Amino acid sequence: MQDRVVIVTGAGGGLGREYALTLAKEGASVVVNDLGGARDGTGAGHNMADEVVKEIKDAGGRAVANYDSVAEPEGAENMVKTALDEFGKVDGVVSNAGILRDGTFHKMSFENWDAVLKVHLYGGYNVIRAAWPHFREQSFGRVVVATSTSGLFGNFGQANYGAAKLGLVGLINTLAQEGAKYNIKTNAVAPIAATRMTQDILPPEVFEKLTPEYVARWWPT
Repeated sequence: MQDRVVIVTGAGGGLGREYALTLAKEGASVVVNDLGGARDGTGAGHNMADEVVKEIKDAGGRAVANYDSVAEPEGAENMVKTALDEFGKVDGVVSNAGILRDGTFHKMSFENWDAVLKVHLYGGYNVIRAAWPHFREQSFGRVVVATSTSGLFGNFGQANYGAAKLGLVGLINTLAQEGAKYNIKTNAVAPIAATRMTQDILPPEVFEKLTPEYVARWWPT
């Protein structure tokens, strides 16, 4: 990862934070994107992204904060612009941003269905799509998206989340084929760690052990 430039979305906490720190430690320049909102996607703030950037810089790394929403194409374009303006290029994208609005299917409002798909599925599409022309032009690109066992196998009360996460698998499988001749490699990973996304899903004894720091150690760079 030495001298590569990578955008990490949802990098203000949890696994996203660990991905950003790991990439920076390996020599990458990192665009630390985080909207700074709550677990359900409401609210916004700069503190989460700023703190990760400070941690990277204090350790001698290179990073810049970005606060745009992945749910908006314009936000994704601005993330890529931030990478180009600060570091001159973009080599990779880690699509990790996510929210939860759980509920059984018969009670799930369209608003809660739509909000989750916009962040996870459309959010992944938006950021990858913004970076894709640069990957093709330079004949190099790396894409990692966070999928989930909720998409692969289903999970009670997560129809919206599961649909979005499995949609990302289909996207990545297709992009792996389309990107091959341009040296663009794409992967979907399904990690699980103790974060605010899983705090009321994992059993307490498991939650205590699966720290983001521990799980990120197994994430290849």
